[in-house]
Amino acid sequence: NEYKSYLSKYNIKHADQLITHVTESSSRDWKKIYGALSMVTSCSVGWLALWISFLVLHLLGDAALSTRQLKRRNVDFAKLFASESYRWIEDITTNSNTNYYNYTGYNSYDSIRSELYRLEKKYNFVKVEKFGSTYERRDLIALHINKNKSNQIVFLNSLIHAREWITGCVTMSIIERLLSFKSDVITDLLNYYHFIIVPVLNPDGYHYSFTKNRMWRKNREKTGHPNCVGVDINRNFAYGFDSYQVDKKEADDKCSGAYRGTHALCTAESSGLHKILTKYKHNIKYYIDYHSYGNMWTNAYGAHNWLPKNEVQLKRYREKAVNVLLKTIGGIWLSGNVYDVIYQANGIAVDHVHYFITPIAFTVEVGDDVDEFNPPDTRIQTYTISQFRALVSQLVMLKREILSGQYNKDRTRNWKRTSMKKRRSVD
Repeated sequence: NEYKSYLSKYNIKHADQLITHVTESSSRDWKKIYGALSMVTSCSVGWLALWISFLVLHLLGDAALSTRQLKRRNVDFAKLFASESYRWIEDITTNSNTNYYNYTGYNSYDSIRSELYRLEKKYNFVKVEKFGSTYERRDLIALHINKNKSNQIVFLNSLIHAREWITGCVTMSIIERLLSFKSDVITDLLNYYHFIIVPVLNPDGYHYSFTKNRMWRKNREKTGHPNCVGVDINRNFAYGFDSYQVDKKEADDKCSGAYRGTHALCTAESSGLHKILTKYKHNIKYYIDYHSYGNMWTNAYGAHNWLPKNEVQLKRYREKAVNVLLKTIGGIWLSGNVYDVIYQANGIAVDHVHYFITPIAFTVEVGDDVDEFNPPDTRIQTYTISQFRALVSQLVMLKREILSGQYNKDRTRNWKRTSMKKRRSVD
């Protein structure tokens, strides 16, 4: 009951499954005894009665036994994390200190925001741009890194879904490595590209996930429902918003984790991202929207099973990234369009960006099925380093194709930027 009351307080569902998992280790030794006694029961009814009595006594004491184990381990209920498989997650460090940013742990929105402004003061080629504010009045901010006044823009964003903490670590680590690594390759990329990076696209949801409900996904704006808050920002973009083939009921359910909102770009976050992308759209050459989890490198489309007309070009970049990731982190990686690799998803950022902004746009799912949404501190560097190397490989190839003219050939032949006012029904 103590566990259940805590879990329900923080809206963590399926308490029984989680409790079962927590107490599983305390019951492991008893299972061996049960096995031995069950052999005896085949020989004697008396032994069977004894075994049943023994089982009842143990079940009555099981909760107390598991409680003692947890207390011996100094388990703090305030640090309870539940993933989709209801695992007990440990070894996660959280930081809310605005005077310090921890690149090997997880940091609050205020800590991330303070770090971005600190970097702006430290480097004269780094600038922070505010491009909107959320329902709860938090700033939507982007960091510009433009050492050589380049017009070749690489745009990255993360934490569009609040619970996907590792993605914020990835983008912040990319910023840190671009600014601190001393190598000819990184120097060349800094001189050639203008980076625009949005580490936290969902500040309200991320703050709520960080402080109250670890598994929160949406933003925190009112929906008109008395008990259900939030819109899934990554179902609120214009492309494919109205072209649902399946799950439309879930998309219109205000209590669903995938609620799309009343109309396209109705959230401060999606409209803000659209505005800043549109502001720089003629120079944006490359885009990534970081998510977790699943080890996937995907691109448009999610709204339907069409392949983009520049699929050959996108495939080159996907294969390059996956090859680097296999060498650096290993595992099993999937690549292709969102619809085929993951599922149908309407109104998502990568479809919107591919259709209206730039042909080379990706959604990257960071993390495997073991760590899920909660990679421990010891794994953060593994993920951030591997993603940084994959990105560098992409940008080296992109620069080569731009200089050779291959990029423009692919774009002219296969893709045409479309304005919101002249939207086509097909790509």
